[in-house]
Amino acid sequence: MDKLDRLIHTFLLWAIGVLIFAMMGVTFIQVVARYALANSLSWSEEVGRYIFVWITFLGLAAAYQSRAHIALDLLVSLLPVKPSQRLAVINALLVAVVGVALLVGGLALIKFGLRQHSAALGVPMYIVYSVIPFGGLALLYFALREAWRRASGRPAVADEKAPV
Repeated sequence: MDKLDRLIHTFLLWAIGVLIFAMMGVTFIQVVARYALANSLSWSEEVGRYIFVWITFLGLAAAYQSRAHIALDLLVSLLPVKPSQRLAVINALLVAVVGVALLVGGLALIKFGLRQHSAALGVPMYIVYSVIPFGGLALLYFALREAWRRASGRPAVADEKAPV
């Protein structure tokens, strides 16, 4: 299962990197078109915004797995080992609830987006909304894996990589 964790995490990081590069390219093309060619592109702002949405929801799960989210760990550090582990399990389960909410809400948005098209490109909005349940599913998976890992007494993913 750890290999699957790494595979999904690596896929998310690569997808985010490609999307950041694409957003940078679209923004650069827009700036060149606007200032050098005096012709603003009608589609570039919409594409940039949708790419940013995709980066955000994919980054949500990737950042959770990388332990890159801001955390208040004062209480965890003050508690003894057993209560600290229980609190980590509860935290992971609460994050899993957020993943479920994103999954369910995202599926409802996809259903709603079947009847919508974007203004500039005419892209079906379900394509844009599809990242929400995907990101929620990835977050749910990583959170449940973390809850299982902590409940079984194994260290967190980031703790396993730390030098001893």
